[in-house]
Amino acid sequence: CSDKTGTLTLNKLTVDKNLIDVFERGITQDQVILMAARASRTENQDAIDTAIVGMLADPKEARAGIQEVHFLPFNPTDKRTALTYIDGDGKMYRVSKGAPEQILHLAHNKPEIERRVHAVIDKFAERGLRSLSVAYQEVPEGTKETPGAPWHFVGLMPLFDPPRHDSAETIRRALNLGVNVKMITGDQLAIGKETGRRLGTGTNMYPSLPLLGQNKDESIAALPVDDLIEKADGFAGVFPEHKYEIVKRLQARKHICGMTGDGVN
Repeated sequence: CSDKTGTLTLNKLTVDKNLIDVFERGITQDQVILMAARASRTENQDAIDTAIVGMLADPKEARAGIQEVHFLPFNPTDKRTALTYIDGDGKMYRVSKGAPEQILHLAHNKPEIERRVHAVIDKFAERGLRSLSVAYQEVPEGTKETPGAPWHFVGLMPLFDPPRHDSAETIRRALNLGVNVKMITGDQLAIGKETGRRLGTGTNMYPSLPLLGQNKDESIAALPVDDLIEKADGFAGVFPEHKYEIVKRLQARKHICGMTGDGVN
């Protein structure tokens, strides 16, 4: 069993500028990139910040001509970053980037754009691309503590984490030796399947929550879960405790089973 991000893939994210989907009239793809870069750290960056700031002609553009007031770092609850700043015109703005669901939840026009947002996310996922959303608001009160004016959802950016150069060959050699390789990833199912297709691990993958979660899916509850785990090429949407459960069930069936990768937690 193998983790995906950083094990089968490089954990070096790239963004295809041409695929950025703009939602706000009068805004360009370059402006979406600049807003996302402003909502990124310029030092101590994670993989997403590095990819986005790296799209600018000069990384200094991320803070050029603005006065930084407050930066909200990423945390697992909000699942977004934000920068409050004063522009060259003396007005205060706030930009945010993060998980599409969280950014969509902020948007003043969520009901009108929700369906289109999910359609774009699905389109990206089918190509193995993760989605990142960007939004901005004015802060007319001029203080960092105030909630500000309505949020404008400006765009969706596709993030691609390319497979490691040796992954497909390593998997092919393992399969030739009779080793069964399963990909176990926290990413969504469509991304897992696309990575499996590229690497040769197969696309017969399942979401782990209905199989192993607390509230098991009724339609799946009747199925022989151990058989499914044994025959599956992998699992997506996996939590750390599910990884343990999958390995435990395979070992109970007398398989010699290992789990590799930095997501073993």
